[in-house]
Amino acid sequence: MKLHEAIENYIHYISVIDQKALTTIDNYKNDLVQYESFMHEHNIEDVETIEYKDIEAFIQNQALSKKMNSINRMIVSIRNFHYYVTYNFPSVANPAMHVKLSKKGNKLPSFLNENDLEMFIGAFNDKKDVDLYQHAIIEVMYGCGLRVSEVCNLQMNQLHLQQGIIKAVGKGNKERLIPINQHAIDCLQLYFDGPRTFWNTKNLHYVFVNQRGNRLTRQYVHSMIKKKLTELEMNNTISAHSFRHSFATHLLNGGADLRSVQELLGHSDISTTQIYTHIQSDRLKHEYLQAMNKKKK
Repeated sequence: MKLHEAIENYIHYISVIDQKALTTIDNYKNDLVQYESFMHEHNIEDVETIEYKDIEAFIQNQALSKKMNSINRMIVSIRNFHYYVTYNFPSVANPAMHVKLSKKGNKLPSFLNENDLEMFIGAFNDKKDVDLYQHAIIEVMYGCGLRVSEVCNLQMNQLHLQQGIIKAVGKGNKERLIPINQHAIDCLQLYFDGPRTFWNTKNLHYVFVNQRGNRLTRQYVHSMIKKKLTELEMNNTISAHSFRHSFATHLLNGGADLRSVQELLGHSDISTTQIYTHIQSDRLKHEYLQAMNKKKK
């Protein structure tokens, strides 16, 4: 079987049958296009002729210019692709079966403490249209623990502000209901009554529409946050996803149970949510040591 044909079949499968999230499909497609290109350069055109050493050579080549997270995602893409081929064509061996992920430390997610969050949000001037727009994005992203893609794709019919609830659509088109706090509701209402009324010239159904009448993009969210962090001279390791981490951390610190946080975040596996318990442990350890050191003085 030709490698190009097998990749096309696999992308069709994860798009139509498995119905993975659009961003996941794009990532798999990009990874496998690079994989195919490398194999083509080395005169490998058929899936059956790919060997373990060929995959290792590709990974080593990619490691010269990519970060470990990107490499590991590529490895997952390749392993899943070859598993699909072997499952559907048992006569084709799986050369990726023993390809392992690159080892990395369990890095805890970055998040903002309550003071930093208050400083960041307080830096927006709601009398300015662009500031109000950006403020509303942050209030919703943090206040509901949404992924950046979920904020960008949020539509008006997913908002139920009178009931204090929004319906988020996450990975694999899984829906979940999330409470929305009054700060976020008030900010959204100001944005709806103000700039969105004039900016939405194309009558889009998306909640966040920019000055050009287009849907909010992930690139805009990331660059907006980095610019604001620079202005405030705050920790530049904070990212758009850090607001989701902050949401989870602050809920657990406030006494929420892990299962509830899992549901609000839309994690299919609670082990993903458990990373935040490590943040709690670090915080408690820090507070304990501070208290004990004060007693010694």
